[in-house]
Amino acid sequence: MKQYKILKDGKIILSEIPGQYAGWNGGSKSRRIFGKLDCKSGMRMRKENRVFFHTLEDAVIQGYRPCKNCCPINEDDFEGIKYLIIEDSLEGFYNRH
Repeated sequence: MKQYKILKDGKIILSEIPGQYAGWNGGSKSRRIFGKLDCKSGMRMRKENRVFFHTLEDAVIQGYRPCKNCCPINEDDFEGIKYLIIEDSLEGFYNRH
């Protein structure tokens, strides 16, 4: 049975369910990006550099920004998580460095 590394509250847990989002390090450990499970950018990353998130909030709390290629969140999603980030717009969140 396949096990997925789920990042939750700063800890890795194993789960049979991958969650809603995949996260990866975008070239360096400081550039954390999350996207859709089938995002081509994330799928190119080494498996050891990928983690999964059960929810959008989990990804945001861990400091990940959305992928510019697969665009995993929209304005409605942003409204639900904007209290968790410093950016005041969806565009600003996507362009976080």
